Amino acid sequence: MKAAKFWTRTKFNGTLALKRHTNPTRVPIETKESYRWLENLRQSIALVGAPDRCVHVGDRESDIYELYCTAQDLGTSFLVRVQTNRLAERPADGCPT
Repeated sequence: MKAAKFWTRTKFNGTLALKRHTNPTRVPIETKESYRWLENLRQSIALVGAPDRCVHVGDRESDIYELYCTAQDLGTSFLVRVQTNRLAERPADGCPT
């Protein structure tokens, strides 16, 4: 089983200029393109019904903190090809919410 969501960017003009004026850390994840990774994570688990049997695979575009926390909260596994090295050790108190 797999979950997929097809989408297209609606705006290209001015995207680079907008990035210069917007602090990406201040924008809610729900408004970003990256949110589709979290949606697909949840949809896959809903289809399979057993989060511990799922392994979600993503490219470096899915290298987002919210994905790691959501996967941990839902009790599922993931494999991500990252752009930079990440701390591989799980924090004692888990991901903050």
